[in-house]
Amino acid sequence: MNSVNIIGRIGKEIELKYLPTGSAVASFSIAVNQDYKKQDGTKVEKTSWFDITAFGKTAENVNKFFGKGSMIGIRGELEQQTWQDQQQQNRSKVIIRMMSFTFMDKKQDSQQQPTQQNYNAPQQQQNSGTSNSYEQNIPTIDIDNDEIPF
Repeated sequence: MNSVNIIGRIGKEIELKYLPTGSAVASFSIAVNQDYKKQDGTKVEKTSWFDITAFGKTAENVNKFFGKGSMIGIRGELEQQTWQDQQQQNRSKVIIRMMSFTFMDKKQDSQQQPTQQNYNAPQQQQNSGTSNSYEQNIPTIDIDNDEIPF
């Protein structure tokens, strides 16, 4: 079995390329934070970086909906890549080959991301100065996060 599930933040803008066959390839890295306490009670924060590669429609969609700083959930497989460097030394690294992704940003966070602004936005009515009727009927509720039981 070769399966990886990981959640992290995208570290830099996604690099999208196309193969001669026309298939899309997206490459990016994500940062995963791990917090733990040592035996003496000292809190330790550790960040690990993972290289991600996606192909086809998955690559195009991840490029369309995510950008630097976006939180993303990834399901994929580990893949070892090998090559020879300029000194003819054998090199290798392990990447995560993405099979699918999940949106992990809170709705308010994703609205701040320019690549995600229009994803869930309702289409505006043309030639109309009024807002959609369903927007007019939504009451405003002031709830503090501490009041939510989950």
